[in-house]
Amino acid sequence: MATPFFRILLALIAIVAPAAISQVARAEPAQAVRVCHAGAALTETYAQIAQDTARWTCGPTNWSILPPRTILRFELPGTGTPPTLLITRLTRFSAMRLTVIGRDGRSVSRDVTQSSMVPGTADWVMSTQLPQAPVPARTVIVQIDNPRHVGMLSDARLGPASAGQGGTLTDELALAALCGMLAMPLLFNFMFYRVLRRPFLLWHAATALFMAATTLVTSGVINRFAALSLTTLCVLSVYTWASGMVTAAFFSADLIEEGMIDVHHRRLLRLTGVWIPLWSTFYLFADGPLRAWATPLYFMSFLPVFGVFAWVMTVARLRGSRAINFQIAAWAPMLITGLIRVATGMGATAAPLELQFEQHLSIALEVIITSLGVADRFLLLKRERDEAKAEAHRHRQEADHDPLTGLLNRRGLEQRFAMLLASGFSAMAIIDLDLFKMVNDTHGHATGDDVLRAVAHVLAADDQTLAVRWGGEEFLLLLAGTDIAARAERRRLAIPVRVATDVPSLNRLVTASMGLVERIPRDGSDLSFSDLYNHCDRLLYEAKLRGRNRTRYGLAGQLALKPAITAKA
Repeated sequence: MATPFFRILLALIAIVAPAAISQVARAEPAQAVRVCHAGAALTETYAQIAQDTARWTCGPTNWSILPPRTILRFELPGTGTPPTLLITRLTRFSAMRLTVIGRDGRSVSRDVTQSSMVPGTADWVMSTQLPQAPVPARTVIVQIDNPRHVGMLSDARLGPASAGQGGTLTDELALAALCGMLAMPLLFNFMFYRVLRRPFLLWHAATALFMAATTLVTSGVINRFAALSLTTLCVLSVYTWASGMVTAAFFSADLIEEGMIDVHHRRLLRLTGVWIPLWSTFYLFADGPLRAWATPLYFMSFLPVFGVFAWVMTVARLRGSRAINFQIAAWAPMLITGLIRVATGMGATAAPLELQFEQHLSIALEVIITSLGVADRFLLLKRERDEAKAEAHRHRQEADHDPLTGLLNRRGLEQRFAMLLASGFSAMAIIDLDLFKMVNDTHGHATGDDVLRAVAHVLAADDQTLAVRWGGEEFLLLLAGTDIAARAERRRLAIPVRVATDVPSLNRLVTASMGLVERIPRDGSDLSFSDLYNHCDRLLYEAKLRGRNRTRYGLAGQLALKPAITAKA
């Protein structure tokens, strides 16, 4: 049974394939006029070769731009509305001459330059006015010098004024909407990039931009808003398509998960950044003897590119890549239309099939499906990043906290000490359990651990108190706010009660002694953490010497100690 992925892929192929087949079926359309063509040297005219039947091909076959001059002969029927336009594929050329021969034998001619051609607004076509004969026309002669694409010959036709745009206003609106839709992923990619700074998001944004530009140019919609020359349109068409292919290759190289393809696969994808622009430049500017070979060699140059894409996709798919499923679905229609165009451009059919509508559709599918793949990859990577952050936070928590009591440990306090002073913590206290060794020796270390956990509950932190297990049975408090000494003393006095409640197996009270230093300046003045700790430790030692279970109190920076606050259990 086919998987959902392959059902989607087959559905996408089904969208493009019928359109491509219909284009093949239209390769030899029934025309109301009879068209013949012949190649000639630049020094030859129609009059010189008109009677040489061996040089003429009457029918849509044997198209070639190898001769520097091609002459088309349209033999018009005697009835119907006479045509007013020559319409053909938008292509550069060096010169053109139109001649209309009337039924009385008289003729009228017109020389045409590239600037005389009017680009279509709903297709990749151009048109120009035919000369007006004084009597009904019998024959139209089109003499073209140095055309750069055989489609300019095979697609040439005569038509009324309404056919010059290549489509209807509805077609133009639909194509404009398609261009707008292709630009939408730009916004989402930049939004995603703000959250997850991965290069494949920028590469996809660039791909969507270039694909939208390609559609805008090759659909003719751009000609509604800008008066561009044929050369500019051709350069934009080729380079926006080339840039879209290159950025798509870079996008794929960065999108596919680690381990799903090898380093040399990613390197081959990125090499398209040199290969495609090189052949695109050759296609645009090759001249002289190379002019006729520019188109087939250009189309041929895409075969290794398609091969690299297919190879990478196959490898990634076999290795279980999730991201490549979207890539395969997105690129299948483009690869199909691309292979058809390449095959026909290299001479597999009587005339090249442009498949412009199919290309626009496949570009739209590629951008939309790839955008879904980007969103899927974004969510997976964001989840992985969030899990990694949570794991790192957990490790930091474990490193900064005592595993027995859950209180902050010495390392955690030392890292935060300066910040805590600056935020208003102005007192430090050291609390030590009295005669704790007897608890471990008499009742065992497990009971000793229960006692330490009970003490930790008494000393638990709040907004104005930070509790630290300093080591063994020694704890440290940092305090902020008012009434600091009394608050610290209440916690110390609560220790025996809580321990007796939580550890009923003890046969003695567990008391604590404390040394407290107050009024620590926010900037720490000249007191280091070690100075403050040693000050508290001396006070604690005095409390122990004076009989334990009591507090000794002092001020930061003062060597003389004030009378101690004491309390007995």
